[in-house]
Amino acid sequence: MAGGRETTRRIWEKVKEEAAIWRVGALPGIAVIGLVVFARLSGSLQGLEWTALDQFLRWRPAEPVDHRIIIVGINEADIRRIGSYPIPDRTIAALLRKLQAYEPAVIGLDIFRDLPVEPGHTDLVKAFQTIKNLTVIDKLADRTSVAIGPPPSLSLGQVGFADAIFDSDGYLRRSLLGTYDAKQNYRFSLTIKLAETYLATQGISLENGIRDPGAMRFGNTELTRFRSNSGVMSIRMLRAIRF
Repeated sequence: MAGGRETTRRIWEKVKEEAAIWRVGALPGIAVIGLVVFARLSGSLQGLEWTALDQFLRWRPAEPVDHRIIIVGINEADIRRIGSYPIPDRTIAALLRKLQAYEPAVIGLDIFRDLPVEPGHTDLVKAFQTIKNLTVIDKLADRTSVAIGPPPSLSLGQVGFADAIFDSDGYLRRSLLGTYDAKQNYRFSLTIKLAETYLATQGISLENGIRDPGAMRFGNTELTRFRSNSGVMSIRMLRAIRF
C-alpha cells in the first residue's frame, strides 16, 4: 500500500510540473498566436505586409529585356514637334499603319479615343477597321470617376479596359485583369487582351483555371487570384509567371 501511495504521489507531482510548464509556456504562446491571427484577419498587419512585399520586389534580380515587346511612347518633344495636344487622329493613324507594316502579332493603343481629334478622324477610323490585331482602351465607371468609352467604330472584342486598383497608401501593386461593366458584360483588361492575342499565335488559348475555376489560365499557367486575406508571404504572389 505504501508503494502504491508513493507512485500516486509521484504521478501527481509530475502532473503538477507539466501543468506549471504549460501555464508558463503554452498559454502565453497561444495568446500570442491568437493576437497575431486576430491582427491579420482584422487587417492590422496590412502595412507591414505591403512593406515586406515592396522589399522582396526590390531584392529580386533584374529581369532581362523582352525583345518581343516594343513600347512606342509620346513625350514632350513629340508634342512640340507636332504642335498640338491631344495628338491628332491623322498622326495616330499613320503611326498604327507604320507599326502594322512590321507585321507584329498584336498592337495595343493605350490612348483614349472616344472622341474625334481632328484632323484625320476618318483616317483613324479606317485604320481601326483594317488593323485586325489592334486592341485599344476604354475606362469603366466606378464610384469615383465616370466611364470613358472606346472608339465607336470598334467592337468590344478589340477593347481592353485601362482601370487600375491603387492601395490605400497610393501605390499600385495589383492588376485588375477582368471585371463586369455597367451592362454586366464580362470585360478583360488591355494587358489580358494583348496577352490573349499574342499567345493565340503560339497556340495557347485563354481558359478558366483548373485549381480555381474563377481564375484565368493560359495553357498550364494559372493566374492566381488575390483574396481578401491573401498575404505577401505566399510564394504564389512572389513567383514570376513566364510563358
